[in-house]
Amino acid sequence: MASMTTGSGDCGCGGGCGGTATSGSGTGARGGIERPRFFPRQLITPDDLTLGQDYFRDRLRRMNRYLHGWGVVCGARVEASTQAWRVVVQPGYLLGPQGDEIMIERDVCFDLRTRCVSAVSGDACDDIAIDPLCPDRTVSTRDPGAPLFVAVRYRQVAARPVRVQPVGCGCDDTGCEFSRWQDGYELCVLDACPESHASPPSMAQFTEPGAIPDCPPCPTDPWVVLAKVTVDEQGKVSAPDNCACRRQLRTTGPYWWNCNEGTRSETQPGSATEAGTKAETKTKADPARPT
Repeated sequence: MASMTTGSGDCGCGGGCGGTATSGSGTGARGGIERPRFFPRQLITPDDLTLGQDYFRDRLRRMNRYLHGWGVVCGARVEASTQAWRVVVQPGYLLGPQGDEIMIERDVCFDLRTRCVSAVSGDACDDIAIDPLCPDRTVSTRDPGAPLFVAVRYRQVAARPVRVQPVGCGCDDTGCEFSRWQDGYELCVLDACPESHASPPSMAQFTEPGAIPDCPPCPTDPWVVLAKVTVDEQGKVSAPDNCACRRQLRTTGPYWWNCNEGTRSETQPGSATEAGTKAETKTKADPARPT
């Protein structure tokens, strides 16, 4: 049974991105996302149960987009392979333009002659080859020296098919339905760096107070670019440039420190040291007042 993949939801949840509304009823009349309300003697349908999942997924996407932004959080470096036309994408964690999490858990080999490759796990370079029976996913020629941009986008993949009971009484009218959605991603080759990856804003706007910022616009493409590469006529990949077209997010994840309980014990509530500190502060504020 062929696998089934879908992309993330488009921008349609009322003033923000991250809405899937796959059942067609996830967006209310006023634009807000909806969740199901259950009551006694209610007839529950698959759409009602799916809507409950979509509600929390949409809220998480919206928070990721507005609070954290989108781009590469860590890792996801692209290195040249020893084989022609191939690069290796290292493990990394990313946030897609619609707020979806993209987790690359292991090294993934990607052939630059293919348009796109869907993946939920990594494969060795020896296991990936051009399929001559799928010309729609294969690019026959590449201009030597022309820049190529390795990009990734979120994809959810249907998995674990199960038998479905027939509607009628026939014995041969059985089919299969996928019972799980698995988070995955799709690697593709772009011919140009998207405009959303150019001209990063000044960090001074982040550290210095200013005017009330506008909400970020809804992205028009799903791509997160990882690296810029060039290939010669023999398919030899030059050293990939991982910073030429990459949105790198700032995160506090790698930073930590050692606490110091000794400093805290000297000024515990109710201690003599704390009382002396308060009296000294009050005297400095009003030196003419006797203590």
